[in-house]
Amino acid sequence: MHGRFVHDSLGFIYAYVYGYADSPCWLRSDVDLETDLLTAKLLLEREMIERWLEPCPVAAIPDQRAAADHLRELAGGNPGVLHPLFDYLRDDVSREAMIEFLRLEVCRNEVVDDEVALLVCGLQGNMKKVMVSNLWDECGNGQLAQFHTYWLRRLLEGLSDWDALQEYRATRKPWFSTLTSNSLNSLLTRPGYKLRAYGHFLITEGWVEAHFERILAGLERVGLNQGDVAVYFQAHFKIDPHHTEEMLEGIEFQIPALSPEEAAEVVQGAHQAVAAGVAQYERVLRHLQSARATP
Repeated sequence: MHGRFVHDSLGFIYAYVYGYADSPCWLRSDVDLETDLLTAKLLLEREMIERWLEPCPVAAIPDQRAAADHLRELAGGNPGVLHPLFDYLRDDVSREAMIEFLRLEVCRNEVVDDEVALLVCGLQGNMKKVMVSNLWDECGNGQLAQFHTYWLRRLLEGLSDWDALQEYRATRKPWFSTLTSNSLNSLLTRPGYKLRAYGHFLITEGWVEAHFERILAGLERVGLNQGDVAVYFQAHFKIDPHHTEEMLEGIEFQIPALSPEEAAEVVQGAHQAVAAGVAQYERVLRHLQSARATP
């Protein structure tokens, strides 16, 4: 399948780029292999963005204030905000399918602190200040037990799901669950797309309040709302609307000012996030509704 090949391959390559232990170059250098990986990366990213996601083209953006106004409206009113997946999680999902969804959330969010760290690089002025603040928050304001990834550890411990997650990730995790992650990383790891990455991340932060409100209600309905399982969602439900507004203000009051071309880049990344999110949510919804995922 075309989508599986593109996204599984990109996931493998991004593990290499970040230098994780499952990287093909963990603790070693291999110039020939790395040349092949980076060449494949560029080709696969072009395939994903231009021929698979096809984000909405962006009209001319005159300045950073217009970009901020456009993004404020888009963040609150795009098809990903109130996608039916999250009503399904709130109202209908089985306990078993909710556990599978939680596994997908762990796989998606366990690297967010590194993604934010990479987003900081190359930004200037107020936009950089905003992302440094966001990274410090992701890192628990200096307290290890408050790292946001540590809350995901608590989630897994609350479900007694450490071993099952490893097997699930290796053999059963659906390829389409990496859509939003691969989309963001295609921008984060390309210097020319740095401003697009900012817009992409802004949109995903803007989704959190609406999504997590429904997830928390679904956790309560299926009896999984104990503290360790719910803490990640409870905390982000409160934190991320603030982060979204900070990011919007970072654009609106950016110094040095964004040129029209730069402002349009931020907006283009936001529209790519919408395209990737909706594509992923449609497939995850069908997957959770399938006979395999429900009683």
